[in-house]
Amino acid sequence: MSYSGHSFIPGRTTIKLCLFLVLLFLIAPLPATEKEISAAKQAKLFSRSGPIAVSITAPWREIERKARYQGGYPAKMEFTDELGKTTTLNLTVERRGLTRQAVCRFPPVKLRFKKKEVKGTTFRGQKSVKMVTHCQTSARFEQFYILEMLAYRMYNIITDFSFRVRPLAVTYVDSKRGVQGDPRFAFLIEDDSDVARRNGQKKLEIAKTTKERLEPRETVNLALFQYMISNLDWSAVGGPDKNRCCHNAKLIGQNPNKDPVYSIPYDFDAAGLIDAPYAVPPDKLPVNDVTQRLYRGFCVHNEYLEDGRQRFLENEQAILALLTDEPLLNAHSRKKALVFLQKFFEILKDDQDFDKKIRAKCRK
Repeated sequence: MSYSGHSFIPGRTTIKLCLFLVLLFLIAPLPATEKEISAAKQAKLFSRSGPIAVSITAPWREIERKARYQGGYPAKMEFTDELGKTTTLNLTVERRGLTRQAVCRFPPVKLRFKKKEVKGTTFRGQKSVKMVTHCQTSARFEQFYILEMLAYRMYNIITDFSFRVRPLAVTYVDSKRGVQGDPRFAFLIEDDSDVARRNGQKKLEIAKTTKERLEPRETVNLALFQYMISNLDWSAVGGPDKNRCCHNAKLIGQNPNKDPVYSIPYDFDAAGLIDAPYAVPPDKLPVNDVTQRLYRGFCVHNEYLEDGRQRFLENEQAILALLTDEPLLNAHSRKKALVFLQKFFEILKDDQDFDKKIRAKCRK
């Protein structure tokens, strides 16, 4: 069997995906009533969490090989919605990302839609959406991105000021070579404008902000979450691009000149929870490995640490259940991730550890 011109041997994750798709078919709902159809139309892409089986036809081999070309490629997406209706959408696909463009054989992409194409479909209202792909052909790499998707959902449990995600089972069809492989795991990330709208805010286009402007409770949630998954590849106030804030975070608020400002994190593949082989700690930090936790919250927000601590403890079982209940995780990935997160909760439950490893490590 081949996939985008490469030999491919189905692994456990692929087999699970296929079985899952069969299950979706077997439990397909009976024809809906008019009232049910009307209600179902109200469900948009990120208002539900179940997987969508899609087929995307595009010049995938060319997309893989032309790393320097950042334009869009014409594509078609076909999927069957919850009502059993099969829909085909015209769209464009383009490469995106920084680190993963360099390390991935199959890059992450952005899907761009025209308004008239998505009208009346599950994708209505979507102009562009980021899609995280499997990166490499081995099932091992799919495990990394299943864990990354779950990291987003862990933060969803903690706060609504977070990006929602939607898993996909993607069949990639090469439009020039007619190559079709087995379904692969991928997931979509909600647009920051939609995150802002859900929370009564607006997307902010500013170059940087200050820790004093950040909403304190939500910023503590952010810092504790990044500590939980052991991610240091982020900044809530600035970034490498001097014209656009921030590093692996987006800012939302009422307007650029009004406080508070909310920082919404994304891109967690450098986290110790995932432990991708290409992930390394940022320079100048006192850690040797991404699995080594370091708290990077701000001291100015320390008065809200106890509230944040309790919020995570109250949701411990719900967070761990995301790992235990995810059918696409293999036994090794599940066990390793559970042990990693349990160590975080042990720190939260120990007053001395919490003060030493979190409160005392805040940034001035």
